[in-house]
Amino acid sequence: MSHSNRFPHRITKPFGASNVSPLQPSGSTTMNRTWCIDHRLYGTYQKLRACQPSVLLMVKALNVLLAPHGQTIETCFDLEDFIDAIDEFERVEGLS
Repeated sequence: MSHSNRFPHRITKPFGASNVSPLQPSGSTTMNRTWCIDHRLYGTYQKLRACQPSVLLMVKALNVLLAPHGQTIETCFDLEDFIDAIDEFERVEGLS
């Protein structure tokens, strides 16, 4: 019996993925924004880290939860700023 591969693309490189990062360098000197981080978002962030997805997939998943608050991670600066906010949330909530 032969096994067909229903997903011909490799898992390590999602179908249609390119080598160009979707997170563009900001180059902006704007001040850090205030992220809407709650326990639900924090829990999702921790679960994603444990799964170790690509940065692109992690950002897409986080943006689903951030979008209702009018926020998205679009640049490398945004991602770094978001991670800093997660670290601060951990510190304030006593989670670290």
